[in-house]
Amino acid sequence: MLKPTVKTKLLVSGVHLDSEGYPNVRYRIRAFRKSQRFELAEINVPMWGGSKQLKRGRVRLMSDLFRAVFAHLSVIIKYVIHGRVALVYVPYPSVFIGLVLSLLPRVIRPNKVVLDAFISLYDTVVNDRKLLAPDNWVSILLKRLEKLAFTSADIVIVDTPQNIYYLCEEFGLPESKVVDIPLSTNEQNFRFQPYKTNNEVCRVLFVGTFIPLHGVDAIFEAVALLRDCEHIQFRVVGSGQTSQAVEGKIEMDEPNLEWIPEWQTSDNLASMIGEADICLGIFGAGKKTQRVCPLKIYNYAVCGRPIITGETAWSRYATKDLAYKPFETVPVNDGAALANRIKQLANSRGRRQQLAKNSQRFYEEQLSNEIALSRLESLLCGN
Repeated sequence: MLKPTVKTKLLVSGVHLDSEGYPNVRYRIRAFRKSQRFELAEINVPMWGGSKQLKRGRVRLMSDLFRAVFAHLSVIIKYVIHGRVALVYVPYPSVFIGLVLSLLPRVIRPNKVVLDAFISLYDTVVNDRKLLAPDNWVSILLKRLEKLAFTSADIVIVDTPQNIYYLCEEFGLPESKVVDIPLSTNEQNFRFQPYKTNNEVCRVLFVGTFIPLHGVDAIFEAVALLRDCEHIQFRVVGSGQTSQAVEGKIEMDEPNLEWIPEWQTSDNLASMIGEADICLGIFGAGKKTQRVCPLKIYNYAVCGRPIITGETAWSRYATKDLAYKPFETVPVNDGAALANRIKQLANSRGRRQQLAKNSQRFYEEQLSNEIALSRLESLLCGN
């Protein structure tokens, strides 16, 4: 007679928001709930509101700050009331909850704290989006707090080996403390769709929030260079930080461009991916581009679509031992190279069909939720 599996007690504790805007958080926790390896409890007070408010400026800033402080205090108080547990997993944003947990008296402090770093707050605010200068006192404080949180944690989770190297170098962490696990994603809406080429037109899709690492300048340069290729049509979905700068550089009436600035539901995005012949990844020139596998790559690949993305440290690492090519790469921040590769694929149906098969295979072998959960179970259950 088989012995019943002893489940590991796991407390998920944080200020995370359960929404499609943060699929890694949503689907990771759902995976924990379905797993046969965990006995799950959750403490969650979201630091963001679910409703869209029209407040601006100082009123909004004060409201957001109050909500953030309230959420963090509420989570800690609920944890103390709940009582000490052996294992706590803190979803993104994890820094301040992890920091406070490490400062609790030993008698109520968790035995093991696992922080899902996802992305570094300091790196995002200072290095990537350049919202603050490195010598700004807020930047210095943020980096010190983030370093203290990561140092105090028992395990820190990121999504790529390159992000391990960055965190260890930037914050002085031992590599043994930081592990890479693929993101958990929405496999309900985004799932395999057999690829069928269109004889009349090649549809090129980019989906993104226009942050610097996306390198949308290169994408729109490719749009302009291919304006006379009537069989190549671009659809760009999204807007964001660099939108205004891009608008000033392109003709808004480009005949081969459909730009949809409004963000779409997961159903709509999955449908658009299903209609695409080529999907575009990231092409930014910054250091962060080199380290990430963006969510869009997951969504394109699980649907089984040909992908072109920037040649980065991550893309070279992810493909170095593969006998097949899961996606095409071009130099980052090079619109001409991107335009040339799009044109090549647009004129080769067979190559696109092979890339479609390869991308879906890559997802199943490297990025799927099943793989992520298996590695999490081994990590958290100690085997």
